[in-house]
Amino acid sequence: MRTICVLNLKGGTGKTVTAVNLAYILAAEHKQRVLLIDADSQCNSTEFFGVDPDRGNLAQLMTAPMDPAYAVGQIQKTQHKGLDMLAASMELMDLDLTKLENKAVRATAISELLAHLTETDQAYDTVLVDCPPAFNAATASALLAAQEVIIPMKLDAFSLRGMANLIRQVKNMRKINPALNVRGCLVTMYYKDSCIDEALQTLQNSGLPVFATKIRRSRRVDGMSFAQQPLSVFSPRSAAGIDYRAFARELIGGVHHGI
Repeated sequence: MRTICVLNLKGGTGKTVTAVNLAYILAAEHKQRVLLIDADSQCNSTEFFGVDPDRGNLAQLMTAPMDPAYAVGQIQKTQHKGLDMLAASMELMDLDLTKLENKAVRATAISELLAHLTETDQAYDTVLVDCPPAFNAATASALLAAQEVIIPMKLDAFSLRGMANLIRQVKNMRKINPALNVRGCLVTMYYKDSCIDEALQTLQNSGLPVFATKIRRSRRVDGMSFAQQPLSVFSPRSAAGIDYRAFARELIGGVHHGI
């Protein structure tokens, strides 16, 4: 079971857009069985796929005693064949408070859930975790369970400056989860411009793995969010829609050494 965190500590880089589109494409076009975990208290992925957090969510899983049947029961089906989801809720914000009404927070909750799915022949082909733009309890739980990190990245100075902190945090987590690696940076909201191309060159020379596919800037992404439809449904011929399908193919078949 391939488990991938979609993570950047900076907001506005296209994490959720990447997570929901990749999840849909892997399920609908590559016939994979996909689990999308929303680990962000903003709940954007949850709302996008119309999943009800009151029927089960990650915060409940992280604050309940480990019960395999209960854990699996938190997973819900979406309206898309092959794509299931573990919802987020606003309670995820509470997990980082110093006092949580005497509830213990289990950082191993996602790892334990995925281990149980594997042991009972319910494993998914791919698990994607839409992480928040913060290193918090939910992010730590996701990184403990994952083998790979995808970093969606808008090419601006703020993003480039923030990379060192993100890589440092991932390397710290690798002390606990040695299997974790950065699969690559995914350039999002790309357009032709001398400054953008200079930033891309800086990123490529940084030693970080960078995916060959770039997600082009497209107004259809905003429309997709209002329609609550993945780009492959809402606007398959849009630049970003074409690029996300190309990225899924690269992720499945490409070779990246990671760091």
